[in-house]
Amino acid sequence: MEIKERKELEVAVDKRHIISIGERLYTESVELLRELVNNAYDADATKVHVEINPERIVVRDNGSGMDEEGLKQYFIIGSDEKVIHSRSPKFGRTRIGQFGIGKFASLAAASCFEVITQHKNFAARVIFNKKAWEKAKDRWCLPLEILEPDHQIANGTTVILSELSKSFAFEEVEKRTN
Repeated sequence: MEIKERKELEVAVDKRHIISIGERLYTESVELLRELVNNAYDADATKVHVEINPERIVVRDNGSGMDEEGLKQYFIIGSDEKVIHSRSPKFGRTRIGQFGIGKFASLAAASCFEVITQHKNFAARVIFNKKAWEKAKDRWCLPLEILEPDHQIANGTTVILSELSKSFAFEEVEKRTN
């Protein structure tokens, strides 16, 4: 047969599957939090503060934070960034994360996932609202708010999980994340 015309077919994944994959990888709620603490470790944090209450969970670190390119990289599903750069830049730690799906697994326990980060002169917030994301059908964009950096605080990242659908016992979290 002779080629009449060449076109391209787009390969797509239904957004709901990303959350489903995350839910299967992280079957226990505590594993979701461990993933966030591991991300802080990978970012050279020396301190990670975890606050748990019935309304929300806050994981705050003093790691390197992310600039705009870092945030874009953070939201790439299945990125090989941590494989290519297997050591953290400041302390040379062997990085733990691999698949980049843990943040989506958090949506199995919370309807809202917020990332606030500061790296040098860059600060930003991304709010990942599960309901809005699913309603947006084929759109894969998240709102990115560029913030004025606060030079009174150090670099770092804060992740806030809200609209919780699962409960977290602090004692269990502390035991499983140490």
